Amino acid sequence: MFYRILQSIFDFLRAQWWALTLCIVTAAVCLLVVYKLVWPAYQNPIARMYTSKLGYSSVLRKTGGAFPVSSAEVLPREIIGKFIGEGLMQSEPVQVPMVAMANIVKVHVVEGQRVKRGDLIIELDSSRLQMKIESARAAIRTAKAELERVRVGTVNVLQEERPDILAVRIDIVKAKLKLARETLAMNRRLSKKGSVRPTLVSENKLAVTQAELELQELQLAFKTANEGRVNSVEIGESAIAEAELTLAYRLKQLEDYKSYASADGIVERVLVHDREYNQDPGRPGVLLASGLWFECYLDQTALGRIQKGDRVEIRLSAYQDRIFSGKIELVRPLVNFALGGPETNRPIRPLGTGAPEWPATFSVRVKLDPTDDLVVPGLTGYATVLQQRNVLTVPRGCVNAVSGNRGIAFVIGDDGESFEPRNVVTGIRDDLYVEIVEGLNENEFVITDGHQVLEPNDRINIVDGPAPESAREPPSEYAVASPTP
Repeated sequence: MFYRILQSIFDFLRAQWWALTLCIVTAAVCLLVVYKLVWPAYQNPIARMYTSKLGYSSVLRKTGGAFPVSSAEVLPREIIGKFIGEGLMQSEPVQVPMVAMANIVKVHVVEGQRVKRGDLIIELDSSRLQMKIESARAAIRTAKAELERVRVGTVNVLQEERPDILAVRIDIVKAKLKLARETLAMNRRLSKKGSVRPTLVSENKLAVTQAELELQELQLAFKTANEGRVNSVEIGESAIAEAELTLAYRLKQLEDYKSYASADGIVERVLVHDREYNQDPGRPGVLLASGLWFECYLDQTALGRIQKGDRVEIRLSAYQDRIFSGKIELVRPLVNFALGGPETNRPIRPLGTGAPEWPATFSVRVKLDPTDDLVVPGLTGYATVLQQRNVLTVPRGCVNAVSGNRGIAFVIGDDGESFEPRNVVTGIRDDLYVEIVEGLNENEFVITDGHQVLEPNDRINIVDGPAPESAREPPSEYAVASPTP
């Protein structure tokens, strides 16, 4: 009977062999799909089903299982942080003014021309000033001649200032007075003898008195003339000095009729032309673009981390296959919503927010290393600030960013099965690691992967990465010790 049943089954299977083969293949494929696709997806923390009521996380919590996580140790590492910002090549605008009011004789430059410091830029008509200069020279000669006339005493208006002539007249009056006194003495002797009349003696006394008065008058005039002559000479010398100063002033004015470049640069704009008249003293005639640097606009989160002297790599749109190097020579610590860079024309969404805002940036000045390429003001591009630091770091996946440079890291407990969420402050970062400024200590352990679905009081199981020393498995008592050499 049993044999007949088996025979019937074999006959049925022999008749339906193709259906049996199809069922076996289908079952194998289903098992393979479950093993390769369904089960890994079921265990994947980022899958939508993972956190559902029938998901893997719910099953683990209900069964008291531990969540598999990866870990890393907080250690000091050498990293190269990068801050990227856009910007453009800029230069310092330098004006070349025209000081004098005169006709423009010649403009010696054109737009785009490179000039050196001290090159002649604009030349003005100085013919009228040349006449004034010659007039000043003539005034010097006239003043010198007048001074000589004062010293000689031939100036008509200075007749009372001739002490030399007065000195001669004083000598004459002194001789005349001496003679009058001698005559008076002689007539007095003769009058006593009765040889001359008495009135003659009186006349002699009058002559002596007149001579004495004339001498006193001449001596007073000599003193006044001598002092006045000294002052007149001083006036003449002052007139010469004034004329010389006028000449020096005119010669100094002559420098204003030629405008020179005050710095090396490129002629950006020429504002005047030949044969025009400059009617405004100090009016700029030419605008130079002096110096060359890359003005980079960085996000406000980089403020305080960027330092003077940091290396920078610049990529210009005009040279997309080239990388230009430079250093930060100036950091402007002013954050402004209007400084979003040359190509910012729409708002952005900052980290940790959903509201659109205009970028809040600050600018740095980057001095380029010498290059043979033609780099001119106005070229746009992007800059990467490189910061090489030896700092406390963790892998980038350890920190969940919340806003800006703040985030949350999951610190593994000493037992290796518990964890603690902790607020951290981050710094620079590279492709693999991020700097920890605050919140973590060296040699602590953090979760790098698997923390996405963790909830308070969940148990963890480190399946990849280092673990706290107290949580490591002790060596087996049956382990064979290595022979001591």
